[in-house]
Amino acid sequence: MQWSGKLVGGAVGMLVGGPVGAALGVLAGHLVDDKVAGSQGDGSTRSKAPPSQSGAAAKTTSSSKPRAKSFHHVEDGDPFAEEQGAAESPAMADAPQQVGERFFDTTFEVMGHVAKCDGRVSEQDIRAARAVMQDFHLDATQTARAIERFNLGKQPDYDISRAVMALRRSCAGRPDMLRTFLEIQMRAAIGGSDLRGPARPLLTKVAAMLGVAGLEFAHLEAALRIRYRARGNRGDAADWNRPGSGRTSDEPRGASSGAGADSARKERPGAEQQRARSSGGARSATAARMSLAEAYEVLGLPASAGPAELSKAYRRQLSRNHPDKLKANGLPESMLAHAQQRTQQIIEAWNVIRENRGIKS
Repeated sequence: MQWSGKLVGGAVGMLVGGPVGAALGVLAGHLVDDKVAGSQGDGSTRSKAPPSQSGAAAKTTSSSKPRAKSFHHVEDGDPFAEEQGAAESPAMADAPQQVGERFFDTTFEVMGHVAKCDGRVSEQDIRAARAVMQDFHLDATQTARAIERFNLGKQPDYDISRAVMALRRSCAGRPDMLRTFLEIQMRAAIGGSDLRGPARPLLTKVAAMLGVAGLEFAHLEAALRIRYRARGNRGDAADWNRPGSGRTSDEPRGASSGAGADSARKERPGAEQQRARSSGGARSATAARMSLAEAYEVLGLPASAGPAELSKAYRRQLSRNHPDKLKANGLPESMLAHAQQRTQQIIEAWNVIRENRGIKS
């Protein structure tokens, strides 16, 4: 408690106005003492508190609130771009030619990285990658570029997250391109490691970055396994590297540039289907007709689905994998074979279900 103001005020008041002046002086001194005491209290409090106390309190308050998880889908912004203060939008997507070049390079880089994810690239991994190149009918220049990118992806300092997110930015507004990219990666991984070991969690991570959820990942895997079992092996672990013509992929590396490869490039995947129709509509002796259960798997619906739901799923799958649409969005010409094969599989699945249900087309 302060007394100096009261004493001075009382003394001055007594000299000037006697007892009445002394009373008024004490009152005035009391007010002065209170003001001085208040200013000293504020100053001491501020000196004790660290300058960042208010900021820390705000941080504590904000951190005490549960933080909602952020799930990024194909149509959402890029987390890497957001960290740099940039936003993703379809307007930022590359032109189809640029998309095609990045798609090609990233496809084989990620393929090489996934093949090496367990520490070594096995002969089966090499056969799987070679089968993809042969199925895409790559010419000598494209094959050399694919091998170069595959080897780049095997390097220990290869940043797969950065590469995948760069492809996603390039394909902004084109989610079907990203699904096709993931299918190609899954196809190669199934052929190499049968999606066992570290390959599965790595590709699951890639799928999440592309906006593909776990349920859709499982559907894509089931459809791919059905498709390659139909190439001549009906067991649980099909020969994923057997091309549609029945020829294995154990041919010399240089075979793709020979006369046989030129003939294969001229004969696109539809030619084999045409030969099957001309011989009575049956597949080769080693490839059985798709089962009803497999047909439902391909369309991604249970057997209890109604006709309207089945028709909607069929048309949606066709739209996603339509070669012309994907080509217009930038899918490299060499990779259209994948889309054509997927389209044929979807059409076959619909025909199997339609015939079984008696649904009119």
